[in-house]
Order: sequence, then C-alpha cells, then structure tokens
Amino acid sequence: MKKVLVIDDDDATRMLISQLLKSQGFETFTAKNGIEGIRLALSHHPDLMTVDLMMPHLNGLNMMKILTMMQLEIPAIFVTVKEQATQYKENFPYVKHICFKSELRKKLTDQVNETINSLDRGYHDVSYVLKEKEILSLLAKSDRQKILIVSDSHTVESINTMIGESEIYELYRAPDGQEAVFKAVMIKPDLIISDIDLPKINGVNLAKILYILGHPFPIIYLSEKADIETIQKASSLEGIKGYLLKQELENDNSLLEDRIDQILQISDEEKKALQASYKTADLDKIGEFEGDSSVWASLTP
Repeated sequence: MKKVLVIDDDDATRMLISQLLKSQGFETFTAKNGIEGIRLALSHHPDLMTVDLMMPHLNGLNMMKILTMMQLEIPAIFVTVKEQATQYKENFPYVKHICFKSELRKKLTDQVNETINSLDRGYHDVSYVLKEKEILSLLAKSDRQKILIVSDSHTVESINTMIGESEIYELYRAPDGQEAVFKAVMIKPDLIISDIDLPKINGVNLAKILYILGHPFPIIYLSEKADIETIQKASSLEGIKGYLLKQELENDNSLLEDRIDQILQISDEEKKALQASYKTADLDKIGEFEGDSSVWASLTP
C-alpha cells in the first residue's frame, strides 16, 4: 500500500485530503505543521506528500528546503490558494503538481495517482568528511564526551589548543552549518560549540533545524561581537546555552573549559527532561523560520 503524508495546518483541509486518498486505497499520515511534517517524513518514508504552502512559523517552502538540504527529494504536490504558486514549483523538480484548494475534490486524486504511477525514486549520497581520528573515535567504545565544533579552521585550532589534549572529550569538526546537521545527527554530541556566523546555514538556523529534526543538543555560540539580538532569536530553544566572545577566550582559555564543565555536568533527569521537551513540535520555539542565506534563497509564499 502506497503511503501519502498530508501536511496542512487547516483541520478541514487535512481531513478532506486524507479521506479522498483513503478512498483510493492509500495509507495516509497527517501533520498539522511543517515541523510535524518533517518528523513524519523521516519516520514513515512516504511515497508522496501533499504540502500546504501557507503554514505559520515554518511554511511549506522552507519545510521543503530543509528536506532538500537533507537530500530527501520526496515527490510532492503543493496545495495552495494562491494563483502565483506555480513560480515556487520551479524550485523543486520533485514537486509534480499544484492543486488549488478549491479544486481538491476535482483534481487531487488524479494528480496523486499520476504521480504514484510514474514514480522513479532517486536517492542521493550525502558527502562530508570524517577525519581518521574521528572515525576511530566513533568506532571505539569510549566514555569520553563528544563535542562538535562548527567553525573555521583557526577557531578549531584554538579550541584544540585549549581542550584538545583532554582525556575527557572527543572533538569533531564541521566547517559549516549544513555539514553540522548531518554530523550532529550521526555523532550525537554531548555539546555543540558553534560560530553564529556560518556559511550555508547560520548558527541560529542550525539550532532550529536540529530542533525541527527532534535532536536536543546543547549549543554554545561563539561570536566576534556581543550579538545579544541574534542570541535572543533562538532563546526559546532549551538547547541554547548562551555564547562566548572569541576575544575573551583568547585572553582566558579557562573560560571555555569552565563553561563546558558547567553544561556537561547536568543530571540524567535534566537530560531526559530536555529530550522530552523536543518530542512535542512546539511552533513557538522556532519563532518565524526564515532562511537567510543563499542555501535557502528567498522563498516566502
């Protein structure tokens, strides 16, 4: 039985689409927002999605961008009320149709059947580099705590100098936010130390995407300047543990070690509470998700 994921914030529309597709013999799963949509897509591997473009906080286009970044090009049909939606379809080759909400009963099942019958699913390798030491650390049984550093080479070298010789930590590195997403999910670090300003995906969006994916990793931001406004954008996420100024670290190496010790010495009960808080897709926690780098382009339905 083919599986279809229905993503729409309107209860009536979501129910209508689900009923139409069930009558055609499809198994359906429903999500009422983009966060739930991504999490269900990852857990149920649908053959097709119907995606509402106009959803609060994480709209359908940015939701699709995140899936594209994860190399998951799931065939989709855009569901919308906006006539100009055809321009957005061009950004996603795997979006096969657009169905206006006024024409759901008339056109949707035909579009779904046509798409399902012509499926030629492609899969893409995700490329990133693990150094030999990182691979050996992952393969070895170790009680050491894992730290993922998301920054440029100079900062990584500085942190290596500060804590790299410690027998307590295993250090991993990602040069940008996009690679950090994959490495974080794979490595499952106890802590992420990340620049705020990053190529491809900035530090705030890195934290939000990890929340959307349902992975609660504590994050310390590094910054060249006191960027309170940026930190406040992500302050609702429990994983954000503040930031450190790079200049302060250069003047006092112990600052980083003290902050790491403080964060990592949380109890098992606190870890469980943090993980539980991420299981519920709370839209307010990510605020209004906006892709503000070239990876996202400017997609606002």
